[in-house]
Amino acid sequence: IHYAVYCNKWYTLDSKDARSVILLMAKSNKSFYLNIGKIFPLTMATFCNV
Repeated sequence: IHYAVYCNKWYTLDSKDARSVILLMAKSNKSFYLNIGKIFPLTMATFCNV
C-alpha cells in the first residue's frame, strides 16, 4: 500500500489532503499482526494448523 500511494501524484494535492496521504503512508509502512487470544500471532502456518 505504501508504494502504491507514493507512486500517485500526492505532491500535487492541497496541503490537507497531502497530510492525510502522508499519514496513510506512514501507517501502512508498519507491519500488521493479528493475535489469537492475545497469546500468539496468526500467521499462515498457524492458520493452516488450526
